[in-house]
Amino acid sequence: MLQRLGFIRNTRVTRLRQAAGSRRGIVSVLAMMFLILFSSLSVAMAIASQGNLRTASTHLYVMGAMGAAETGLGVGEMRLAYAASRVSINKGNIDNTIGIALWSGTPSSVATASIAAMFDGTVPTNVSDALMYMHSLDANTITVGGVTSPTRGNIPSGLSSSTYGATDWIVTPAISLEDDVGGSQTTGAAFQITYAPLADGKTIRIVSTGYDFGVTRNGLPVSRTLTKDFVLVKTISSAIVSPSRVMVGKNVMIDGDIATTFEDVGAVNGDPVRIRSDFQYLTAALDQDLEWLTQNLKAHDVDGDNRLRVTHPEEGLGLGVDTDDPPDGIVDKVFADKTGDGYVDDFDLFLAAFDANDDGMVALSDELREGGPYEALTAEFVDGSGDPLDEDLSLLIDSANPDRNKNGIYGYDDENNNGRFDPETETLYDYDAIKDTYPDHVLGYRDGVLDVRDLYAKVNGSVQLRVTESDWTSEQGDLHDIMQGSIRPKGDGTPLQFALPDQKLVELTADDFDVAQSELVTAVSNGDPFWDQVAANLGTSVAALATYVESGAGTVKYYRVDPDTDGDNLPDNWSTAYFEKMPFNAPAYSDWYYRPVFENMVFRDVEVPMGVNGLFKNCTFVGVCYVRSHEDNSHPVWNLYGRMTLDSSSGKPKPADRMLITSSTEYPDDILPASALPPYQDVSVPVDGFTNALDKADFAKNGRPLNWSDLPDPLIISGKRVINTKEYSNNIRFHDCLFIGSIVSDASAEYTHPRNKMQFTGATKFVSEHPDETLASNPVYIPDTADLAAIAKSSMMLPNYSVDIGSFNSPPEQDVRLKGAIIAGILDIRGNASIDGALLMTFKPVLGEGPLVDPQGNPVGNTAGFNVTLGYFGPDDGDLESLDPQDLTEVGGVKITGWDLDGDGLPDLPHDETPTAAQLAAGATPIPFYGYGSVQIKFNPAMELPDGIMLPITISSQASSYHEGKLQ
Repeated sequence: MLQRLGFIRNTRVTRLRQAAGSRRGIVSVLAMMFLILFSSLSVAMAIASQGNLRTASTHLYVMGAMGAAETGLGVGEMRLAYAASRVSINKGNIDNTIGIALWSGTPSSVATASIAAMFDGTVPTNVSDALMYMHSLDANTITVGGVTSPTRGNIPSGLSSSTYGATDWIVTPAISLEDDVGGSQTTGAAFQITYAPLADGKTIRIVSTGYDFGVTRNGLPVSRTLTKDFVLVKTISSAIVSPSRVMVGKNVMIDGDIATTFEDVGAVNGDPVRIRSDFQYLTAALDQDLEWLTQNLKAHDVDGDNRLRVTHPEEGLGLGVDTDDPPDGIVDKVFADKTGDGYVDDFDLFLAAFDANDDGMVALSDELREGGPYEALTAEFVDGSGDPLDEDLSLLIDSANPDRNKNGIYGYDDENNNGRFDPETETLYDYDAIKDTYPDHVLGYRDGVLDVRDLYAKVNGSVQLRVTESDWTSEQGDLHDIMQGSIRPKGDGTPLQFALPDQKLVELTADDFDVAQSELVTAVSNGDPFWDQVAANLGTSVAALATYVESGAGTVKYYRVDPDTDGDNLPDNWSTAYFEKMPFNAPAYSDWYYRPVFENMVFRDVEVPMGVNGLFKNCTFVGVCYVRSHEDNSHPVWNLYGRMTLDSSSGKPKPADRMLITSSTEYPDDILPASALPPYQDVSVPVDGFTNALDKADFAKNGRPLNWSDLPDPLIISGKRVINTKEYSNNIRFHDCLFIGSIVSDASAEYTHPRNKMQFTGATKFVSEHPDETLASNPVYIPDTADLAAIAKSSMMLPNYSVDIGSFNSPPEQDVRLKGAIIAGILDIRGNASIDGALLMTFKPVLGEGPLVDPQGNPVGNTAGFNVTLGYFGPDDGDLESLDPQDLTEVGGVKITGWDLDGDGLPDLPHDETPTAAQLAAGATPIPFYGYGSVQIKFNPAMELPDGIMLPITISSQASSYHEGKLQ
């Protein structure tokens, strides 16, 4: 009770209160501890932030210096490229001596050289002189390291002379990236370039030092240094270089640029370049899709690459097709990006047409899938009967881009010498031992299907043109009707490049190869004369060849053509000699030739005399084959002297009839030298002079027409009158021949295609060693070691010659493989062929010159009729010697090229002429069209050009040499 009334204290409560009150200091301590902790953290964070800011600021300046260094490296590369392009030389290989002369010496002391003026007309002495001049014009420079102007110097101390050249270094003043700094700088970035020649004489190391003056240490700005090497080289940058028009047909792929200077777009078929899609003529439905694609490309393709970018605001509009069925204005068909590469092109349409199971792949025939990863699939690229539609096209695309992983290792041992990789029996070189795979095969090379991994492009490069786009389209119409198939430029290039100047678009002539020929001609000097080698092959004497009669008993055979000793302008054995039309097996031909035939012979470093005009069948040429012809062939009717027509009565070729002049009063002695008159040379004139006269000497002195003076003067060679230029030319056909080396010719002044022509037919091959392993090590079939360097530069050097690889309707077994710079006046390729290198053409068709002038000197003909033809075209395209396969007559559902009446496998009747009942009863046989074959031109940037081509020096960037840090 007393406790309740408060008179007595509750000690327990009191103790609790006292205990509670005693803990009030702990809270304060904890508060103070947290205060200190947070304060410390704040200070630490502030310090860290300050450090981060300082680091970020430093990084900003470092990156500024790095960016300046990268800018300087780019500027240095651009200027070095321009400086190098000022110098042109005729040497193909830049060695130490030539490199030093190009950089700091006198280029003309080591090669035939020319120096082009710079942008303001200044002509430098060499590459370094051009660089010095360009940098001397720089404004907004600042002094760094005491350099106030471009300065030549020696190798800095501490660097190895085994790595660097000792002299002729170039150091430039720094160039500010800020506004005008008046020679000094306290903020912002700048770069300084040093050009350091390396010890090999041909490599220049660009050293770019970037500065950022926003922060300094010990008075020096932040700096970063980058280096990269560039090699002085002479190269062609295109897969095809031609002054005439270029036609790329079906089943032809170009890996590299196409460059042409043809400008006569007003001519009939005057398109500088004509390209056909590889996927035409497979099915009617696909042809319709391709036509719709072409129409949409005409409306929406903004860059001319023949592709529609799926996400592009303009090109994407072309993906839909309104077929007007029904005519409701609604899109009835949409082109799909089957490869998933962001573009729609004709390859996507092809995949959509044949990918039956929609797996993104088109399975090829059972034979082409055999031994590969997709062997179990069902063939899709087949017709309704299950037969392959186009094996050549299948192999062309599936075998393109052999180095799929870009590691520089590719190829295989071609065990059966069929020119293609067979997965079931052959092994690829590029093998990954860790994964136990063949990387190129994994990435789609010859895997038996066509898909995105094949990286298909009709032209894997750019089309480079001298003509302007407006000139071309105004004369010939929309380019999408003329060029079909995807054009995929490399790097940051553009698909179509118009109005390119001389510096960008080189034009070659036959004169550019004079020195180059001497390298290969030297190789022939140790070979036996041609007729000696023929006699040795036959086991007889040279003297015996004049009356040699082929018995047919052995494998080596020779069928002779006798000289004309009776003055009828025919070989004396014309009634039995072999003859053929020229071009061989062409629907439209220009002449006939009697040919000596050489079979199964082996020639080594041989010089073929002019006038042989032979047919070589299954012959082997080891080393260099040098074909001779008269170089001055500029007479306006050179092509017509000796021309023949088929005589209907004898069935043999013969020239126009001529008669001898026997009266001295009739001799045209006012225009013929005494050495071309009796008693030194008989004088003959055409029986029908008014129809067949070619020059002034084709009329007797007292029987000249009124327009006699309009005729050209007679052709005189070595004091003699010439009425048959076949004797001074060489028109040769090589059939099923093997070249273990190169073929080269004289460089004639003019392009005279009915006279100077090389035809390679059948299974002719160019190889570096004999494909038969049992013969490859035989010295008989190995070129001389001293000749290998010259041979490696070119398989074929025939400037101003007309060259045909294959023929109209080439057989499936044809397999022509060429390497290096392939040089000709004009080149036609049909059938199966591959070129690893570049095509360099020399003939420029000009109206009123060469073959485009008549005997009176008047312009005649069409410049567009002379073209580089890759694949099959017809007269409507400008290929007047051929027929378009699509225009061929069908017999039993098969296109034919003509009718064989005598069993030789060649057409004797044209395809559109029906044999008579008697001819059919006698065994007339239709000759089927063997297919388009496949042609691949693959540019090889590493190829060494032959000497003699006057081209500007370029630089080759060495990507692996890029280095961050100072010189070492």
